[in-house]
Amino acid sequence: MKIQLKYTGTVDVYDINTTYAASTRAPGLQRLCQWAMENTGKLDEDSIRDEYSQLSSGAARNLFQNGIVSGVWDDDGALTDEGEKAAETGEVMIKEVGPLRIWVFDHPSTGPILLHADRLTALPMGDAAPQADHSPKVLEKISQNGACISLLSGDKKRWSVHWNKGVWASVEKYRSRADLEWQWTLNEENEWFAEPTLSLRGTFLGTTKNKDQDGKSFRTTCANAYEFDPAECIATWLSQGRFSKSRWDQNLNGMRRRFDELDTTERHRWTVHIGLESEETGRWAGEVNIEDMPLYAYNNEDASLWIQYLIREHVQGYTTTEGVERLLTEFVTASPFGWLDEKKIQTQVHKLLDSNRADQRLSKLLSAGDDLGSMAYVPEVAQQRQGISGNIIHDGTRDYSSFALALTEDLGGELKRVTVVDRYVYRSTSIKKFGAFSTACSELGKGVEVRLLTSETPYLQMSTDYTEEQARAKYAGKLAPHCSEVLFMESTKGVMAPHNRYIIVESSSETRFFEGSNTLFQGEGEKRFILVNRILEPDLFKHLELPNNKEEKA
Repeated sequence: MKIQLKYTGTVDVYDINTTYAASTRAPGLQRLCQWAMENTGKLDEDSIRDEYSQLSSGAARNLFQNGIVSGVWDDDGALTDEGEKAAETGEVMIKEVGPLRIWVFDHPSTGPILLHADRLTALPMGDAAPQADHSPKVLEKISQNGACISLLSGDKKRWSVHWNKGVWASVEKYRSRADLEWQWTLNEENEWFAEPTLSLRGTFLGTTKNKDQDGKSFRTTCANAYEFDPAECIATWLSQGRFSKSRWDQNLNGMRRRFDELDTTERHRWTVHIGLESEETGRWAGEVNIEDMPLYAYNNEDASLWIQYLIREHVQGYTTTEGVERLLTEFVTASPFGWLDEKKIQTQVHKLLDSNRADQRLSKLLSAGDDLGSMAYVPEVAQQRQGISGNIIHDGTRDYSSFALALTEDLGGELKRVTVVDRYVYRSTSIKKFGAFSTACSELGKGVEVRLLTSETPYLQMSTDYTEEQARAKYAGKLAPHCSEVLFMESTKGVMAPHNRYIIVESSSETRFFEGSNTLFQGEGEKRFILVNRILEPDLFKHLELPNNKEEKA
Protein backbone atom coordinates (compact mmCIF):
# COMPACT_ATOMS: atom_id res chain seq x y z
CA MET A 1 0.00 0.00 0.00
CA LYS A 2 1.36 3.39 -1.01
CA ILE A 3 0.28 6.72 0.40
CA GLN A 4 1.08 10.06 -1.18
CA LEU A 5 0.60 13.19 0.91
CA LYS A 6 0.38 16.63 -0.68
CA TYR A 7 0.12 19.98 1.05
CA THR A 8 -0.17 23.37 -0.60
CA GLY A 9 1.10 26.17 1.60
CA THR A 10 3.05 29.40 1.24
CA VAL A 11 6.56 30.77 1.36
CA ASP A 12 6.09 33.57 3.88
CA VAL A 13 8.26 36.67 3.61
CA TYR A 14 9.21 38.84 6.60
CA ASP A 15 11.18 42.06 6.88
CA ILE A 16 12.78 42.15 10.31
CA ASN A 17 15.29 44.25 12.23
CA THR A 18 17.30 41.88 14.36
CA THR A 19 20.60 40.21 15.10
CA TYR A 20 21.59 37.67 12.49
CA ALA A 21 24.67 35.89 11.21
CA ALA A 22 25.91 35.37 7.67
CA SER A 23 28.75 33.18 6.46
CA THR A 24 31.93 34.77 5.13
CA ARG A 25 35.40 33.60 4.18
CA ALA A 26 37.93 33.61 7.04
CA PRO A 27 41.17 31.83 6.04
CA GLY A 28 42.94 32.86 9.26
CA LEU A 29 40.30 31.27 11.50
CA GLN A 30 40.21 28.24 9.21
CA ARG A 31 43.93 27.61 9.79
CA LEU A 32 43.49 27.92 13.56
CA CYS A 33 40.53 25.51 13.54
CA GLN A 34 42.51 23.02 11.47
CA TRP A 35 45.43 23.32 13.89
CA ALA A 36 43.11 22.72 16.85
CA MET A 37 41.58 19.61 15.21
CA GLU A 38 45.05 18.17 14.58
CA ASN A 39 46.05 18.69 18.22
CA THR A 40 43.88 18.67 21.34
CA GLY A 41 40.74 20.19 19.83
CA LYS A 42 41.29 23.19 22.08
CA LEU A 43 43.28 26.44 21.95
CA ASP A 44 43.92 29.64 23.89
CA GLU A 45 45.84 32.89 23.50
CA ASP A 46 49.16 31.24 24.36
CA SER A 47 48.74 28.41 21.87
CA ILE A 48 47.82 30.95 19.18
CA ARG A 49 51.07 32.85 19.88
CA ASP A 50 53.04 29.60 19.89
CA GLU A 51 51.66 28.69 16.46
CA TYR A 52 51.94 32.21 15.04
CA SER A 53 54.98 33.70 16.72
CA GLN A 54 54.76 36.90 14.68
CA LEU A 55 51.56 37.91 16.48
CA SER A 56 51.69 40.25 19.46
CA SER A 57 49.91 39.29 22.66
CA GLY A 58 47.21 41.86 21.89
CA ALA A 59 46.67 40.48 18.37
CA ALA A 60 46.48 36.93 19.72
CA ARG A 61 43.95 38.04 22.33
CA ASN A 62 41.81 39.78 19.67
CA LEU A 63 41.97 36.71 17.42
CA PHE A 64 40.89 34.45 20.29
CA GLN A 65 37.96 36.75 21.10
CA ASN A 66 37.03 36.90 17.40
CA GLY A 67 36.78 33.11 17.37
CA ILE A 68 34.44 33.20 20.37
CA VAL A 69 32.24 35.84 18.75
CA SER A 70 32.23 33.89 15.48
CA GLY A 71 31.21 30.73 17.34
CA VAL A 72 34.08 28.54 16.11
CA TRP A 73 35.23 27.85 19.69
CA ASP A 74 33.71 28.52 23.09
CA ASP A 75 34.94 30.68 25.98
CA ASP A 76 37.27 27.88 27.09
CA GLY A 77 38.73 27.54 23.60
CA ALA A 78 37.08 24.18 22.81
CA LEU A 79 36.29 23.80 19.12
CA THR A 80 32.55 23.86 18.32
CA ASP A 81 30.60 22.26 15.47
CA GLU A 82 30.88 25.59 13.63
CA GLY A 83 34.63 25.40 14.18
CA GLU A 84 34.79 21.98 12.57
CA LYS A 85 32.82 23.33 9.60
CA ALA A 86 35.15 26.32 9.40
CA ALA A 87 38.15 23.98 9.30
CA GLU A 88 36.60 22.21 6.32
CA THR A 89 35.02 25.09 4.37
CA GLY A 90 36.93 28.18 5.48
CA GLU A 91 33.67 29.96 6.28
CA VAL A 92 32.55 31.37 9.61
CA MET A 93 29.29 32.94 10.75
CA ILE A 94 29.71 36.66 11.43
CA LYS A 95 27.03 38.32 13.55
CA GLU A 96 25.44 41.56 12.41
CA VAL A 97 22.53 43.74 13.47
CA GLY A 98 20.22 45.39 10.99
CA PRO A 99 17.32 45.01 8.56
CA LEU A 100 16.94 41.58 6.98
CA ARG A 101 14.42 39.91 4.67
CA ILE A 102 13.74 36.22 5.21
CA TRP A 103 11.76 33.62 3.27
CA VAL A 104 10.25 30.95 5.52
CA PHE A 105 8.17 27.77 5.13
CA ASP A 106 6.44 26.18 8.11
CA HIS A 107 4.47 22.94 8.46
CA PRO A 108 4.16 20.47 11.37
CA SER A 109 5.85 17.72 9.33
CA THR A 110 9.01 19.76 8.72
CA GLY A 111 9.01 22.45 11.35
CA PRO A 112 9.97 26.03 10.41
CA ILE A 113 12.56 26.25 7.63
CA LEU A 114 14.64 29.28 6.68
CA LEU A 115 14.82 29.00 2.88
CA HIS A 116 16.64 32.21 2.02
CA ALA A 117 17.73 35.51 3.59
CA ASP A 118 19.28 38.74 2.37
CA ARG A 119 20.10 42.19 3.66
CA LEU A 120 17.12 44.44 3.10
CA THR A 121 19.02 47.46 1.80
CA ALA A 122 19.42 46.03 -1.73
CA LEU A 123 15.89 44.60 -2.07
CA PRO A 124 12.58 46.02 -3.37
CA MET A 125 10.25 47.66 -0.88
CA GLY A 126 7.55 45.66 0.87
CA ASP A 127 3.88 46.55 1.28
CA ALA A 128 3.49 46.55 5.07
CA ALA A 129 4.42 49.02 7.79
CA PRO A 130 6.83 47.66 10.44
CA GLN A 131 5.44 46.95 13.90
CA ALA A 132 6.99 46.01 17.22
CA ASP A 133 4.30 43.92 18.93
CA HIS A 134 2.73 40.48 18.40
CA SER A 135 5.55 39.05 16.31
CA PRO A 136 4.85 35.67 14.63
CA LYS A 137 5.98 32.63 16.59
CA VAL A 138 7.84 31.36 13.53
CA LEU A 139 10.49 34.05 14.08
CA GLU A 140 11.29 32.63 17.50
CA LYS A 141 11.24 29.07 16.14
CA ILE A 142 13.73 29.66 13.34
CA SER A 143 16.04 31.36 15.84
CA GLN A 144 16.32 28.00 17.59
CA ASN A 145 17.54 26.31 14.40
CA GLY A 146 21.11 26.16 13.22
CA ALA A 147 22.44 28.01 10.20
CA CYS A 148 20.68 27.25 6.90
CA ILE A 149 22.13 27.32 3.41
CA SER A 150 20.31 29.75 1.13
CA LEU A 151 18.49 28.00 -1.72
CA LEU A 152 19.02 31.03 -3.94
CA SER A 153 22.63 32.13 -3.53
CA GLY A 154 25.07 30.45 -5.88
CA ASP A 155 27.87 30.46 -3.28
CA LYS A 156 25.78 28.46 -0.78
CA LYS A 157 25.80 31.29 1.73
CA ARG A 158 24.61 30.36 5.20
CA TRP A 159 22.30 32.45 7.36
CA SER A 160 20.98 32.23 10.89
CA VAL A 161 18.46 34.47 12.64
CA HIS A 162 18.75 35.53 16.29
CA TRP A 163 15.36 37.13 16.85
CA ASN A 164 15.43 39.71 19.64
CA LYS A 165 11.83 40.91 19.28
CA GLY A 166 12.62 43.93 17.16
CA VAL A 167 10.35 45.45 14.54
CA TRP A 168 8.89 43.22 11.87
CA ALA A 169 6.54 43.25 8.88
CA SER A 170 4.82 40.45 6.95
CA VAL A 171 5.36 41.20 3.26
CA GLU A 172 2.18 39.85 1.68
CA LYS A 173 3.00 41.01 -1.86
CA TYR A 174 5.97 38.64 -2.01
CA ARG A 175 4.26 35.63 -0.46
CA SER A 176 4.21 32.69 -2.91
CA ARG A 177 2.86 29.18 -3.22
CA ALA A 178 4.79 26.16 -1.94
CA ASP A 179 4.00 22.48 -2.56
CA LEU A 180 5.04 19.84 -0.06
CA GLU A 181 4.98 16.11 -0.89
CA TRP A 182 5.65 13.03 1.22
CA GLN A 183 5.51 9.27 0.71
CA TRP A 184 4.43 6.57 3.15
CA THR A 185 4.28 2.83 2.50
CA LEU A 186 2.97 -0.27 4.22
CA ASN A 187 4.92 -3.30 3.07
CA GLU A 188 3.75 -6.90 2.89
CA GLU A 189 5.20 -7.55 6.35
CA ASN A 190 2.76 -4.88 7.64
CA GLU A 191 5.60 -2.50 8.50
CA TRP A 192 5.01 1.22 8.09
CA PHE A 193 7.70 3.37 6.52
CA ALA A 194 7.67 7.16 6.18
CA GLU A 195 10.27 8.62 3.84
CA PRO A 196 12.94 10.41 5.92
CA THR A 197 12.70 13.49 3.71
CA LEU A 198 9.85 15.47 2.18
CA SER A 199 9.95 17.24 -1.17
CA LEU A 200 9.30 21.00 -1.22
CA ARG A 201 9.10 23.21 -4.29
CA GLY A 202 8.06 26.79 -4.79
CA THR A 203 9.10 30.26 -5.97
CA PHE A 204 10.99 33.16 -4.41
CA LEU A 205 9.56 36.65 -4.87
CA GLY A 206 11.01 39.96 -3.71
CA THR A 207 14.64 38.88 -4.12
CA THR A 208 15.79 41.63 -6.49
CA LYS A 209 14.78 45.06 -7.73
CA ASN A 210 15.08 43.73 -11.28
CA LYS A 211 11.60 42.28 -11.90
CA ASP A 212 12.83 40.27 -14.89
CA GLN A 213 15.18 38.31 -12.63
CA ASP A 214 12.73 37.83 -9.76
CA GLY A 215 10.53 34.77 -9.30
CA LYS A 216 13.16 32.04 -9.35
CA SER A 217 11.93 28.52 -8.61
CA PHE A 218 13.41 26.18 -6.06
CA ARG A 219 13.15 22.52 -5.16
CA THR A 220 14.61 21.00 -2.02
CA THR A 221 14.21 18.21 0.49
CA CYS A 222 13.21 18.74 4.11
CA ALA A 223 13.95 16.45 7.02
CA ASN A 224 11.06 14.62 8.66
CA ALA A 225 10.28 16.29 11.99
CA TYR A 226 8.62 13.06 13.24
CA GLU A 227 5.34 14.76 14.14
CA PHE A 228 3.26 12.26 12.13
CA ASP A 229 3.07 8.53 12.80
CA PRO A 230 1.63 6.79 9.71
CA ALA A 231 -0.17 4.06 11.67
CA GLU A 232 -1.86 6.54 14.01
CA CYS A 233 -2.75 8.99 11.23
CA ILE A 234 -4.35 6.39 8.96
CA ALA A 235 -6.28 4.88 11.87
CA THR A 236 -7.63 8.33 12.77
CA TRP A 237 -8.35 9.63 9.28
CA LEU A 238 -10.14 6.46 8.17
CA SER A 239 -12.31 6.08 11.26
CA GLN A 240 -14.24 9.33 11.13
CA GLY A 241 -16.70 11.17 8.92
CA ARG A 242 -17.62 9.21 5.81
CA PHE A 243 -15.56 6.25 7.06
CA SER A 244 -17.44 5.84 10.34
CA LYS A 245 -19.29 2.74 9.05
CA SER A 246 -16.64 1.03 6.94
CA ARG A 247 -13.49 1.89 8.76
CA TRP A 248 -9.80 1.10 8.93
CA ASP A 249 -8.91 -2.02 10.90
CA GLN A 250 -5.56 -1.71 12.67
CA ASN A 251 -5.19 -5.46 13.15
CA LEU A 252 -5.81 -6.25 9.48
CA ASN A 253 -4.08 -3.11 8.18
CA GLY A 254 -6.88 -2.65 5.69
CA MET A 255 -10.43 -1.39 5.22
CA ARG A 256 -13.39 -3.47 6.36
CA ARG A 257 -16.25 -2.61 4.05
CA ARG A 258 -19.85 -3.69 3.55
CA PHE A 259 -20.48 -5.62 0.35
CA ASP A 260 -23.12 -3.18 -0.88
CA GLU A 261 -20.61 -0.31 -0.52
CA LEU A 262 -18.16 -1.90 -2.97
CA ASP A 263 -18.24 -0.95 -6.63
CA THR A 264 -17.68 -3.53 -9.36
CA THR A 265 -13.96 -2.87 -9.67
CA GLU A 266 -13.37 -3.14 -5.92
CA ARG A 267 -15.24 -6.45 -5.74
CA HIS A 268 -12.84 -7.91 -8.28
CA ARG A 269 -9.68 -6.08 -7.24
CA TRP A 270 -9.86 -6.57 -3.45
CA THR A 271 -8.14 -3.22 -3.03
CA VAL A 272 -9.41 0.35 -3.05
CA HIS A 273 -8.06 3.76 -3.93
CA ILE A 274 -9.06 6.47 -1.47
CA GLY A 275 -8.55 10.20 -1.74
CA LEU A 276 -8.78 12.35 1.37
CA GLU A 277 -9.44 16.09 1.26
CA SER A 278 -7.53 18.61 3.37
CA GLU A 279 -10.35 18.92 5.92
CA GLU A 280 -10.17 15.15 6.55
CA THR A 281 -6.45 14.96 7.38
CA GLY A 282 -6.13 16.89 10.63
CA ARG A 283 -2.82 18.69 11.17
CA TRP A 284 -1.50 17.60 7.79
CA ALA A 285 -4.19 19.88 6.29
CA GLY A 286 -3.58 18.64 2.76
CA GLU A 287 -4.65 15.96 0.32
CA VAL A 288 -3.80 12.29 0.90
CA ASN A 289 -4.05 9.64 -1.83
CA ILE A 290 -4.00 6.00 -0.76
CA GLU A 291 -3.33 3.35 -3.40
CA ASP A 292 -3.80 -0.40 -3.13
CA MET A 293 -5.46 -0.36 0.27
CA PRO A 294 -6.47 -3.96 1.05
CA LEU A 295 -10.20 -4.58 1.34
CA TYR A 296 -11.73 -7.02 3.83
CA ALA A 297 -15.27 -8.27 4.20
CA TYR A 298 -17.03 -6.50 7.04
CA ASN A 299 -18.35 -9.71 8.62
CA ASN A 300 -19.35 -13.29 7.77
CA GLU A 301 -22.58 -12.21 6.09
CA ASP A 302 -20.86 -9.70 3.84
CA ALA A 303 -18.18 -12.27 3.03
CA SER A 304 -20.90 -14.71 1.92
CA LEU A 305 -22.50 -12.13 -0.36
CA TRP A 306 -19.12 -11.17 -1.80
CA ILE A 307 -18.07 -14.76 -2.48
CA GLN A 308 -21.40 -15.58 -4.08
CA TYR A 309 -20.89 -12.60 -6.38
CA LEU A 310 -17.37 -13.76 -7.32
CA ILE A 311 -18.61 -17.27 -8.07
CA ARG A 312 -21.29 -15.86 -10.34
CA GLU A 313 -18.72 -13.71 -12.14
CA HIS A 314 -16.31 -16.60 -12.67
CA VAL A 315 -18.88 -19.02 -14.08
CA GLN A 316 -19.19 -18.07 -17.74
CA GLY A 317 -20.55 -21.35 -19.11
CA TYR A 318 -22.02 -24.66 -17.96
CA THR A 319 -20.41 -25.88 -14.78
CA THR A 320 -20.93 -28.46 -12.05
CA THR A 321 -21.49 -28.52 -8.33
CA GLU A 322 -17.92 -29.75 -7.99
CA GLY A 323 -16.66 -26.75 -9.94
CA VAL A 324 -18.56 -24.34 -7.72
CA GLU A 325 -17.17 -26.06 -4.63
CA ARG A 326 -13.63 -25.60 -5.96
CA LEU A 327 -14.30 -21.91 -6.40
CA LEU A 328 -15.81 -21.62 -2.94
CA THR A 329 -12.79 -23.33 -1.38
CA GLU A 330 -10.43 -20.97 -3.16
CA PHE A 331 -12.28 -17.80 -2.27
CA VAL A 332 -13.07 -18.55 1.36
CA THR A 333 -9.34 -18.66 2.18
CA ALA A 334 -8.46 -15.57 0.13
CA SER A 335 -7.25 -12.45 1.95
CA PRO A 336 -10.58 -10.53 2.16
CA PHE A 337 -12.29 -13.47 3.88
CA GLY A 338 -9.58 -15.66 5.44
CA TRP A 339 -9.68 -13.83 8.77
CA LEU A 340 -13.36 -14.75 9.31
CA ASP A 341 -15.12 -18.03 10.18
CA GLU A 342 -14.59 -20.30 7.18
CA LYS A 343 -17.29 -22.84 8.07
CA LYS A 344 -19.96 -20.21 8.72
CA ILE A 345 -19.18 -18.49 5.43
CA GLN A 346 -19.37 -21.75 3.47
CA THR A 347 -22.70 -22.60 5.08
CA GLN A 348 -24.11 -19.16 4.29
CA VAL A 349 -22.88 -19.28 0.67
CA HIS A 350 -24.59 -22.65 0.19
CA LYS A 351 -27.82 -21.17 1.54
CA LEU A 352 -27.53 -18.22 -0.83
CA LEU A 353 -26.95 -20.50 -3.79
CA ASP A 354 -29.95 -22.63 -2.85
CA SER A 355 -32.31 -19.78 -2.06
CA ASN A 356 -34.38 -17.55 -4.29
CA ARG A 357 -31.78 -14.83 -3.79
CA ALA A 358 -29.23 -16.86 -5.73
CA ASP A 359 -28.39 -15.77 -9.23
CA GLN A 360 -30.83 -17.38 -11.71
CA ARG A 361 -28.26 -17.59 -14.46
CA LEU A 362 -25.88 -19.51 -12.19
CA SER A 363 -28.66 -21.87 -11.14
CA LYS A 364 -29.44 -22.75 -14.76
CA LEU A 365 -25.78 -23.22 -15.67
CA LEU A 366 -25.21 -25.35 -12.59
CA SER A 367 -28.24 -27.56 -13.27
CA ALA A 368 -27.28 -28.05 -16.89
CA GLY A 369 -23.71 -28.86 -15.97
CA ASP A 370 -24.76 -31.48 -13.41
CA ASP A 371 -27.17 -33.06 -15.93
CA LEU A 372 -24.43 -33.36 -18.52
CA GLY A 373 -22.24 -34.97 -15.84
CA SER A 374 -19.69 -37.37 -17.24
CA MET A 375 -20.28 -36.13 -20.78
CA ALA A 376 -17.69 -33.45 -19.88
CA TYR A 377 -19.60 -30.78 -21.76
CA VAL A 378 -17.15 -28.29 -20.27
CA PRO A 379 -13.68 -29.82 -20.51
CA GLU A 380 -11.33 -29.31 -17.57
CA VAL A 381 -8.98 -27.16 -19.65
CA ALA A 382 -11.85 -24.91 -20.68
CA GLN A 383 -12.87 -24.59 -17.05
CA GLN A 384 -9.35 -23.49 -16.21
CA ARG A 385 -9.47 -20.86 -18.88
CA GLN A 386 -12.75 -19.59 -17.55
CA GLY A 387 -11.22 -19.10 -14.12
CA ILE A 388 -12.65 -22.14 -12.28
CA SER A 389 -9.16 -23.54 -11.68
CA GLY A 390 -7.23 -20.64 -13.14
CA ASN A 391 -6.09 -19.47 -9.72
CA ILE A 392 -2.29 -19.43 -9.94
CA ILE A 393 -0.23 -18.71 -6.84
CA HIS A 394 3.44 -17.80 -6.63
CA ASP A 395 5.13 -18.64 -3.35
CA GLY A 396 7.02 -15.34 -3.01
CA THR A 397 10.48 -16.78 -3.69
CA ARG A 398 12.79 -15.81 -6.57
CA ASP A 399 12.07 -19.02 -8.46
CA TYR A 400 9.43 -18.40 -11.14
CA SER A 401 9.83 -21.59 -13.19
CA SER A 402 6.72 -23.37 -11.90
CA PHE A 403 4.71 -20.16 -11.99
CA ALA A 404 5.60 -19.52 -15.63
CA LEU A 405 4.69 -23.11 -16.52
CA ALA A 406 1.30 -22.73 -14.83
CA LEU A 407 0.59 -19.57 -16.83
CA THR A 408 1.12 -21.44 -20.09
CA GLU A 409 -0.30 -24.86 -19.19
CA ASP A 410 -2.31 -26.35 -22.10
CA LEU A 411 -1.78 -23.16 -24.09
CA GLY A 412 -2.90 -23.50 -27.68
CA GLY A 413 -0.41 -22.70 -30.44
CA GLU A 414 3.19 -21.53 -30.07
CA LEU A 415 4.06 -19.18 -27.20
CA LYS A 416 5.05 -15.79 -28.62
CA ARG A 417 5.03 -13.15 -25.88
CA VAL A 418 4.45 -12.57 -22.17
CA THR A 419 3.52 -9.05 -21.05
CA VAL A 420 3.76 -7.90 -17.43
CA VAL A 421 1.73 -4.87 -16.30
CA ASP A 422 2.95 -3.59 -12.93
CA ARG A 423 3.44 0.00 -11.78
CA TYR A 424 6.00 -0.83 -9.10
CA VAL A 425 9.06 -2.49 -10.61
CA TYR A 426 11.59 0.16 -9.65
CA ARG A 427 13.61 -0.93 -6.63
CA SER A 428 16.68 -3.10 -7.20
CA THR A 429 15.14 -6.16 -5.52
CA SER A 430 11.98 -5.89 -7.63
CA ILE A 431 14.00 -5.51 -10.84
CA LYS A 432 16.02 -8.63 -9.97
CA LYS A 433 12.81 -10.59 -9.33
CA PHE A 434 11.37 -9.38 -12.62
CA GLY A 435 14.58 -10.54 -14.28
CA ALA A 436 14.14 -14.01 -12.77
CA PHE A 437 10.55 -14.14 -14.03
CA SER A 438 11.66 -13.00 -17.49
CA THR A 439 14.30 -15.73 -17.61
CA ALA A 440 11.72 -18.36 -16.62
CA CYS A 441 9.42 -17.21 -19.44
CA SER A 442 12.24 -17.13 -22.00
CA GLU A 443 13.13 -20.72 -21.18
CA LEU A 444 9.62 -21.87 -22.17
CA GLY A 445 10.38 -21.64 -25.87
CA LYS A 446 12.68 -20.27 -28.50
CA GLY A 447 12.19 -16.60 -29.30
CA VAL A 448 9.68 -15.88 -26.52
CA GLU A 449 9.47 -12.13 -25.92
CA VAL A 450 8.90 -10.54 -22.52
CA ARG A 451 7.40 -7.06 -22.41
CA LEU A 452 6.95 -4.76 -19.39
CA LEU A 453 4.42 -1.94 -18.95
CA THR A 454 5.29 0.02 -15.81
CA SER A 455 5.32 3.51 -14.33
CA GLU A 456 8.40 5.71 -14.36
CA THR A 457 7.09 8.03 -11.63
CA PRO A 458 8.27 6.10 -8.51
CA TYR A 459 11.82 5.82 -9.86
CA LEU A 460 11.95 9.48 -10.90
CA GLN A 461 10.72 10.58 -7.48
CA MET A 462 13.54 8.81 -5.66
CA SER A 463 16.26 9.89 -8.16
CA THR A 464 16.75 13.38 -6.74
CA ASP A 465 20.42 13.54 -7.79
CA TYR A 466 19.57 13.34 -11.50
CA THR A 467 17.57 15.34 -14.00
CA GLU A 468 14.31 13.78 -15.14
CA GLU A 469 15.84 12.75 -18.48
CA GLN A 470 18.90 11.24 -16.81
CA ALA A 471 16.78 9.31 -14.29
CA ARG A 472 14.45 8.02 -17.02
CA ALA A 473 17.39 6.80 -19.13
CA LYS A 474 19.00 5.16 -16.11
CA TYR A 475 15.75 3.37 -15.19
CA ALA A 476 15.19 2.14 -18.75
CA GLY A 477 18.79 0.91 -18.80
CA LYS A 478 18.23 -1.17 -15.67
CA LEU A 479 15.10 -2.82 -17.12
CA ALA A 480 16.35 -3.34 -20.68
CA PRO A 481 18.48 -6.48 -20.03
CA HIS A 482 15.43 -8.30 -18.69
CA CYS A 483 12.88 -7.71 -21.46
CA SER A 484 12.50 -7.14 -25.17
CA GLU A 485 10.43 -3.97 -24.70
CA VAL A 486 9.81 -1.46 -21.91
CA LEU A 487 6.71 0.75 -21.99
CA PHE A 488 6.04 3.57 -19.54
CA MET A 489 2.42 4.31 -18.64
CA GLU A 490 3.08 8.06 -18.62
CA SER A 491 3.98 7.95 -22.33
CA THR A 492 0.37 7.27 -23.37
CA LYS A 493 -1.14 10.72 -23.05
CA GLY A 494 -4.72 11.12 -21.86
CA VAL A 495 -4.99 7.49 -20.73
CA MET A 496 -5.35 6.32 -17.14
CA ALA A 497 -2.64 4.10 -15.70
CA PRO A 498 -3.85 0.54 -14.95
CA HIS A 499 -4.47 0.00 -11.25
CA ASN A 500 -4.27 -3.78 -11.07
CA ARG A 501 -1.41 -6.04 -12.09
CA TYR A 502 -1.76 -8.16 -15.21
CA ILE A 503 0.13 -10.91 -16.96
CA ILE A 504 -0.84 -11.37 -20.61
CA VAL A 505 0.21 -14.58 -22.34
CA GLU A 506 0.04 -14.56 -26.15
CA SER A 507 0.48 -17.53 -28.46
CA SER A 508 -0.07 -17.98 -32.18
CA SER A 509 -3.69 -18.96 -31.50
CA GLU A 510 -4.66 -17.81 -27.98
CA THR A 511 -4.36 -14.90 -25.54
CA ARG A 512 -4.76 -15.29 -21.78
CA PHE A 513 -5.26 -12.50 -19.27
CA PHE A 514 -4.28 -13.03 -15.63
CA GLU A 515 -5.17 -10.42 -13.01
CA GLY A 516 -3.67 -9.85 -9.55
CA SER A 517 -4.18 -7.26 -6.84
CA ASN A 518 -0.60 -7.32 -5.52
CA THR A 519 2.70 -6.88 -7.29
CA LEU A 520 4.52 -10.08 -8.16
CA PHE A 521 7.95 -8.65 -7.45
CA GLN A 522 7.81 -7.18 -3.93
CA GLY A 523 7.77 -8.89 -0.56
CA GLU A 524 7.95 -12.56 0.34
CA GLY A 525 4.26 -13.46 0.68
CA GLU A 526 2.15 -15.52 -1.71
CA LYS A 527 0.91 -13.73 -4.86
CA ARG A 528 -2.38 -14.80 -6.43
CA PHE A 529 -3.21 -14.28 -10.12
CA ILE A 530 -6.57 -15.29 -11.56
CA LEU A 531 -7.36 -16.10 -15.19
CA VAL A 532 -10.08 -13.64 -16.23
CA ASN A 533 -12.47 -13.43 -19.13
CA ARG A 534 -12.88 -9.68 -19.05
CA ILE A 535 -10.80 -6.64 -18.17
CA LEU A 536 -12.39 -3.91 -16.07
CA GLU A 537 -9.73 -1.37 -17.06
CA PRO A 538 -10.22 -0.74 -20.80
CA ASP A 539 -7.37 1.78 -20.97
CA LEU A 540 -4.98 -1.16 -20.60
CA PHE A 541 -5.55 -2.00 -24.27
CA LYS A 542 -4.62 1.53 -25.31
CA HIS A 543 -1.32 1.34 -23.46
CA LEU A 544 -0.44 -1.98 -25.09
CA GLU A 545 -2.12 -1.32 -28.46
CA LEU A 546 -3.96 -4.62 -28.20
CA PRO A 547 -7.35 -5.44 -29.76
CA ASN A 548 -10.00 -4.85 -27.11
CA ASN A 549 -12.11 -7.96 -27.49
CA LYS A 550 -11.46 -8.60 -23.77
CA GLU A 551 -12.62 -5.13 -22.83
CA GLU A 552 -15.70 -4.65 -20.70
CA LYS A 553 -16.32 -1.48 -18.77
CA ALA A 554 -17.52 -1.80 -15.21
